[in-house]
Amino acid sequence: MSEKSIPAAQLSDAEKSLLDRVEKNKDAIVELLKDLIAIDSRIYSAEQFCDQKKIFDFVENYMKKIGAKCERYSCPHPFRQSGTEQEWPSLVATIGQEKREKALQFCGHLDVVPFTAEKWATNPLSATVKDGKIFGRGASDMKGGVASSMIAIKLLAESGLPLEGSLRMLFFPDEEINCDYGSQFMASNHKDAINAPTIIAEPTGQPPLTSPALIIGEKGYAWLRLKFFGASGHGSMPRPRSNAINKATRFIAGSKMLGLPKVKPPMSLMNMLRQLLGRISFKTLIKIAKAPPVESPDPYNEDGLGIGNLFKTTISFNQIHAGTKINVIPDSCELEIDIRILPGITIQDVFDAIASYCTKLGFRLKLPDAYANLQAKNKRLEKRPVDVDLSIISTALGTFENLDQPVITLLKQAFEDVYGVKAVFFFAPGTSDAVSLRSVGIKDIVLFGPTGGHAHEANEFVEIDQLVSACKVYLLVAYRMLCKKI
Repeated sequence: MSEKSIPAAQLSDAEKSLLDRVEKNKDAIVELLKDLIAIDSRIYSAEQFCDQKKIFDFVENYMKKIGAKCERYSCPHPFRQSGTEQEWPSLVATIGQEKREKALQFCGHLDVVPFTAEKWATNPLSATVKDGKIFGRGASDMKGGVASSMIAIKLLAESGLPLEGSLRMLFFPDEEINCDYGSQFMASNHKDAINAPTIIAEPTGQPPLTSPALIIGEKGYAWLRLKFFGASGHGSMPRPRSNAINKATRFIAGSKMLGLPKVKPPMSLMNMLRQLLGRISFKTLIKIAKAPPVESPDPYNEDGLGIGNLFKTTISFNQIHAGTKINVIPDSCELEIDIRILPGITIQDVFDAIASYCTKLGFRLKLPDAYANLQAKNKRLEKRPVDVDLSIISTALGTFENLDQPVITLLKQAFEDVYGVKAVFFFAPGTSDAVSLRSVGIKDIVLFGPTGGHAHEANEFVEIDQLVSACKVYLLVAYRMLCKKI
């Protein structure tokens, strides 16, 4: 798909020289990404410790070789067995003058999601280069962006250009679960070490665009566990109202009445459409909308793309656990839910909605002690035993940046100078390490990274040309912010 081009950039000789260095180091980006993919850094759940030492040792050694000062931080695993030394690492690697006011940091997570090897056409832990793409687990999300960022820092360090401030690279271990042991831990306990404008190298390709978008905000989340209580008994004597599974399914079935809190989304559908039309023509957009899918659609997907989810708070019922035997009625059932929260909505707002909904169902709800419960003065329910015990797995609030932040402005210009198309700003339905950083007041944070495909799926890939272009953008931003112009 062709995108509207804009006038060519007027680059200085120094900038042209830096971008030429990236072209000459194309193979180095590919080789670094292959090395990162080969290190197994899968992560499964917040409760399960996954040793990330090997990949952190690799990136630390790499950054030290290019002259970076490295400082590693450790977060103890809260579920570790007595006597074990299970710790989650984070790494801050810095070049330049640390004590100067100017600072910029690139950021990436090194963990990846699990995979089923049988569904892959290639070995997920052995990068395959084919048709201008690199295939492997984490190629897109987000070892590709990490590799491009690391090479950008390496090339700036090797250029001999003096830095008037510091350039850092943040490496985190657990973005694919809930960030508790990485960016949330660092933001809460070591804010001074990471308090700087930040470009997070997450993949920001947004169909139907061929060039990446710039992500300036994202939803928060409430990952909750609801434990439903009921009465046990023999399966030959059904208990429709008392069966704990039946209670959970009543909660799910009537969820349209849940009434999740509403606020005005930070970006409207019309706003996003206007931005798209700055990159592609209306005729092209209509053509894309009418085109059949490139790949065979999932025959079980009856919901489509769900574009509307971008503009509202959503709920998804994702795990359920109950029962001990086929002929025994379960007296408890655990349901794990994923609520994605628009900026401006609090966790208390979410709990108020759940409490009101449980009241409609006739369920008595128990909330964590730190939160108010709208059922507290409900005379009808106070004599009931607890039907639903709600506990928090993890939460984070939605965030959004102002477009006039200095690094966002620099990134926009650098993007347009490298890609030759207009920058498009988007709001993301998912959550990244940006939420952790913004939660403690760190400002000027934006997501931008190389386009790929099949993230979290089989045959994940990233486009090599996108790795190179992203590296150029990172290098150009760092030069324009931190180097004395020549």
